Amino acid sequence: MKELIQSFAKIPGPAGSEAEIARAIRTKIESVADEVYTDVLGNLYAIKKPQSNSSAITKTVLISAHMDEPGVSVVDIDEDGFLRIAPLGHLKPSELIGQRVQFARTKIAGVIAADGDVARDKVEFPNLFIDIAVRSKEDAHKLVQIGDAAAFDYEFQEITPRVLLSHALDNRVSCAVAVDLLEKIQLSFQLVVVFSTQQQVGSRGIQVAGYRINPDLAMVLGATPAGDTPKSKNIQVKMGGGVAIKAQDAAMVVAPALRDYLIQLAESDQIPAQIEVASTARSDASAIQVSRSGVPTCGLSVPMRYLDSPSQMVHMDDVENMRKLLEAWLRSDKLFTHFTY
Repeated sequence: MKELIQSFAKIPGPAGSEAEIARAIRTKIESVADEVYTDVLGNLYAIKKPQSNSSAITKTVLISAHMDEPGVSVVDIDEDGFLRIAPLGHLKPSELIGQRVQFARTKIAGVIAADGDVARDKVEFPNLFIDIAVRSKEDAHKLVQIGDAAAFDYEFQEITPRVLLSHALDNRVSCAVAVDLLEKIQLSFQLVVVFSTQQQVGSRGIQVAGYRINPDLAMVLGATPAGDTPKSKNIQVKMGGGVAIKAQDAAMVVAPALRDYLIQLAESDQIPAQIEVASTARSDASAIQVSRSGVPTCGLSVPMRYLDSPSQMVHMDDVENMRKLLEAWLRSDKLFTHFTY
């Protein structure tokens, strides 16, 4: 699993520019899925048909993991060749100064800097620019165009044998979990795994995918801020403390019966788990939940330090516990019990 996460994390994929990471995932799943395709928004679908040969109508479960990562896009190029930028995701301008980036389309590298007449604590996005080491607008246009997106450019590292550090761990960790699941599981109902696009800019991809698949039940795999750093506000979730079972985020509340059943499964299978209440963060879960006439939707998250930053940290114990609880949930004989609020 670690090697799979590393191979995915090194690929730039800011929101709207997920084609390269989608190709990498596709090469891993084409031989294990019954059907693989993409849609007009770039969502990648993998379908595993029921194990039974029965022609009876079967239920469908949707598993979602978004492919995109936070980044920036070029909105203007000045006369000296410096690139003005806008955010793709929830980024703090003051934290971006000095960060290295790579453009998804051209692989051109650059560094984010700020206007010299603005105090660091007063920096806003209009004060930021990317320096790609050119001297004119004409030279810059040969390398980068307005609208090009860039992701953070940092190497994958193992801080310890069990702790990983990289950009894009949100949400390449969940993509790796979903790929591993596809490789090893066969079920009595239809499983659709969607590797979705543009989560960072409003869950655009999964809105289309949720409507298209219209599942009977859905699970969203993601990341949640870990609260075990000094003076953190999100203190209930700790890195290394177990997979986080979503109860609530800024855009949705999980049906208590769905949430409680995951808690019950974690306890019965002795899988370390925590409860996630991410009141300031959004996931793809809300978009699926209100698709068509409504879809029972729940979520599992990996606690992550420094979420929405160029250097995200995650513990492999939490990743593996996400994988275990996801499989226990899918194999449960009570999976399709009617859940209500």
